[in-house]
Parts: sequence; C-alpha cells; structure tokens
Amino acid sequence: MQMFRYLFILATVLASVLYLAAPSQAQSGAKKPVRAPCGAGFVHNQPGFNSNPLLHRASYRLADVQAGALRLSFIGHASFLIESPQGVKVITDYNDYFRAKVIPDIATMNIDRGNHSTDTIEPGIKFALRGWDIGNGVPRFDVTYKDVRVYNLPTNLTDFGTSFSNFSSMFIVQSGGICVGHMGHLRHILDQKAFAKIGRIDVLLVPIDGRVTQSMDELVHNIKGIRPRMIVPMHFNAMFTAEQFLSQIKGIFPARRTTKSSIVLSRATLPHKTEILLMSPKIAFGEQY
Repeated sequence: MQMFRYLFILATVLASVLYLAAPSQAQSGAKKPVRAPCGAGFVHNQPGFNSNPLLHRASYRLADVQAGALRLSFIGHASFLIESPQGVKVITDYNDYFRAKVIPDIATMNIDRGNHSTDTIEPGIKFALRGWDIGNGVPRFDVTYKDVRVYNLPTNLTDFGTSFSNFSSMFIVQSGGICVGHMGHLRHILDQKAFAKIGRIDVLLVPIDGRVTQSMDELVHNIKGIRPRMIVPMHFNAMFTAEQFLSQIKGIFPARRTTKSSIVLSRATLPHKTEILLMSPKIAFGEQY
C-alpha cells in the first residue's frame, strides 16, 4: 500500500512537470525567428557597363571544383574569387586595385568606393551588380547563372551623419551546397528580419577594420545572429590589423591561420561550430603586408 502511494505521488509530480514545461517550449519555439534557406533573394535589375584597362592582378591557376564544393580565394582587401563546380566565377568587391587574372561571370560591388567598385567592367562579365542606388532606387538582386545564385541585402540606408553616402549591400553567393555571405561595408546591427532574409550562411566574410565598418560589439552581435560555420576576416590593409582582431575576439570564437590564399570548401569539411579562418591575401596593398 505504501509503495502504491509512493508511485502515485511520483507519477503526479512527473505529469505536473511535463504539463508546465510544454507551454514554455511552445512559447520559445514561437519566438524563434524563421530562417529562410540560403537563396532568399530579391528581384534583379541591372543595366550594362563599359570596360577599361586595369591595375593590379592576382594570378590563379584554375582547376575543376568537385560537385558539392566551391573554391574560395582571397584576392585582397575585400575582394574574393569564388569558383563553382560548373566553373562559374564570382568576384566580390570588383575594383581597380585588386583583380584576379580571370574574368568573372558575376562581379559584385558592395559600395561606391575606389577599392570596392569600379566603372571599368571587362568584356565577358555577364552580371555586374552594384550594391547602391545608381539612380534606380534601392537595388534588389537575385541572379542565377548555371549552378550559382547571387542575391543582396541592402544595408546602411542612413548616412550616419557623414558627408558621403554609406549605402551598400551585403551579397550572398550560393553554390555547391554552400552559402557564402560578404558583409560589405555594413555599419549597423542587423535585426531578426534581416537575419531571416539573409538565410543560412555557411561562410561569412567579415570586415574587421573597426573604423568605417562595424564596431567589435556590432560585429559579434551580427555574427551570432547569422550563425555561420566559418568566419573569414577581410577589409584590412595590414596583417597587424588582422592579428589585433584575433586578439580582441579571442575567447568568443576559436581561430586558426593559413598561409594559403585559396581553399576548397564543402559542407562536409566545414567546422561544426563557428570558427575563424584567417587567410593570406594574394595581393598586398602597397608595401604593408
């Protein structure tokens, strides 16, 4: 009889705990933002361009990229070359200072500044995407070419009290089952709506100068909201800046370095938890590297 009473009390307590926990779980689930998959983009609208000679070029020997992977190459400053399994080439922050010796199929430019954009577009580039208002209003891009998709999230829609426009875009490149996000000149905290529009990001290219882009607190907030599996620092003109960034963010995200300027990425080889990879740029800026 005593055993029966004990079991009855235990069952009652257990049922009460489960009852109280269920609404809490449902409520927390309702508050969790809906994250779109990589590819939640906008409408593409882009005019044509002209071409002119270039300045510095980085030489790459292009090789086939296996299906389910992509190659990421750090050209310099904020410019990267992304190659897909079908051979599509995307260059971010296409400009007159840092250029690879290949003609990309898609060129993105996040902001209207010299080392992030250009008016001289090489023949053969199929899409040149400018991430600021060129007279047609806020740009909304969603471009698919073969096995690559590129779309943008307009950012910096206020002038932050400066005398020049900071209007820019964050560009997302999807290929080989991997989503690469280029944060551009982002200067503010992103909200839950922005995180939902960005969708899943596997590799996040982040500006680390801390002066004309995000502060360290803003950057950490945005990284935690986006939840990438890999962070690649960019937007620095000296390795000292990169080392200082790693020192400041130590203890928040683990970091490792590589002397390589090119790496092949796949979802199977990406770290399970957010990790920083400091890559070496192919082109140095002046004599600072």
